[in-house]
Amino acid sequence: SAALADATADTRITAAIKGKLVVDPDLSALSIAVNTTAGVVTLSGSVSSHELIGQAMVLALEVEGVREVISTLQVKAVK
Repeated sequence: SAALADATADTRITAAIKGKLVVDPDLSALSIAVNTTAGVVTLSGSVSSHELIGQAMVLALEVEGVREVISTLQVKAVK
């Protein structure tokens, strides 16, 4: 079914983005949650700067099958 195919694709996209985050020196230490629904990726969690939000969104958009990236990432100063 199409729904099952979508779910499989979403799982693959989420895994691919998480894999890219883990190897990124700036983003690997951060707790960014990735959720994908029908090719729309939502990034949530907190990062240390606005630049990193953009970086995470660009990284997610590079993954095949991603239609849109929504960020609810918050900037929190690292103590």
